[in-house]
Amino acid sequence: MKLRTLLKYTAVAAICCTAPSCHGDLDIMQDNKLSASNMWQTSEDVLSSTYGIYERMRSCFVSNYCNAFFWGELRVGDYMWGPGLKAQVQNNDMINVRESSMNSSTASTSWSALYTTIDQANAVLKYAPAVDMPDADKSFAIGQAAFARAYCYFWAARLWGDVPLNLLPIESTTQKETYPVRAPKANVYAQIGTDIGTALDNAENLGTEKYFATADAVNMLKAEYALWMYTTQDGGETYLSMAEEALQAIGISSTKLSDSYTDVFSRENKCNSEVIFALLNDQTEKITGGYYWLFYHPASDIASQYQNNPVPINETQWLSYSEEFLEVLRSSKEDNNDSRVACNLGDGDYGASGQNMTWPNKFLGDMTQQPVVMDCDLLYYRYALAVMMDAELKYYQGRYSEALASLNIIASRAYGKENFYTDDSAGAVLEALTKEYFLEFPAEGVIWWALIRLDKIWEYNPVLKDKQATNPNILLWPISSSAMNKNYKLTQTEGWN
Repeated sequence: MKLRTLLKYTAVAAICCTAPSCHGDLDIMQDNKLSASNMWQTSEDVLSSTYGIYERMRSCFVSNYCNAFFWGELRVGDYMWGPGLKAQVQNNDMINVRESSMNSSTASTSWSALYTTIDQANAVLKYAPAVDMPDADKSFAIGQAAFARAYCYFWAARLWGDVPLNLLPIESTTQKETYPVRAPKANVYAQIGTDIGTALDNAENLGTEKYFATADAVNMLKAEYALWMYTTQDGGETYLSMAEEALQAIGISSTKLSDSYTDVFSRENKCNSEVIFALLNDQTEKITGGYYWLFYHPASDIASQYQNNPVPINETQWLSYSEEFLEVLRSSKEDNNDSRVACNLGDGDYGASGQNMTWPNKFLGDMTQQPVVMDCDLLYYRYALAVMMDAELKYYQGRYSEALASLNIIASRAYGKENFYTDDSAGAVLEALTKEYFLEFPAEGVIWWALIRLDKIWEYNPVLKDKQATNPNILLWPISSSAMNKNYKLTQTEGWN
């Protein structure tokens, strides 16, 4: 992290302990340790609080059950993560999410950490404009806070639909924000669009550090938001134009991709050229973690010579690819020489009894230690996703040959072949889009959202279609019992309990 950051994440954590904050599920008892009178005086105050937003965001997404994987890809269901020929251990929370049978007690239903981040962003947006500080620093703080609030609300609205829409920091128990109602999702999505606009208005001062918002990160959020609004919220053609504007600003080119797919996820190559937005994992700053430990094996299951060489070791492997998806990956390697598979799939007869063992072989942490230390960064936006969204956009626009051109940027790196895709019929482009999302992004938390946008989720998880008959909100989540118990104004998501 560069000098401009000023504070390491460890120092930021200390500041966050005293900054205005959201403790629990919107039932804040604010101690006012830092108020407008004694906190928001200098540029350093504002910047410290701005960095604190990202510490809180990281704390949210590093959670064992509330993260990009549980909130997305695990819900693709048995096609990717279901029991196969090799029985796997899963606890009730994992099973409930995989089977979309969650209830208010399922650990992943908590939105508390998202709102902790939002509350910190709200404080910066409220107080930064009035602080006497250099214009560039003020613009940086406002732009970063606007991006972070939009990013968190985008997660919240996609997960729960109608959600509380707090735009002010919680500094008193008498504020309406302390015990809010669920706002209509249309209002939440509108605010997301406004915040994205604010972030872009300040883009020239956001900087280039990928652990914070950059202009490209804001445009990635803008493009993803616009495609979501078009495909799932009946947003209309205006949103396709918005997505196109954002993707053009980023630039769609093979030069944006790393030459090596594997290098993108390497702990030795953090914030590499393909990364757009990441959250830091670093042993030297005493912050490690993420959901990847779920895929690692216990030492007792692995022959000693293969422990951490190549099989990553942890206490228990909770999740692994299904037999069906293993066949998809293996076939892509065998039939098309797919260079991504070596990174996406560890596969071999490494078991203590010589049995075959598999795991997602990306985002590997420090393998010199056992259990593996999770110090590989958490990646949220990379340029390959921009290329895929560009292909998706052009598919919606009916520009099928141009969609194939973008898809072939992805395919060229994967298969070492130019113009891999040639059939520009609508159906063929849709199938190619779906295929490449599965092969390019496994275990990154991306695929679930793409399948919903492409209206393919019902095909890959037919259980959802059956459940939709009795629960029209099957693609959403229930609210946690903790939030319901602490805030009497909240109502449960219709169809859930």
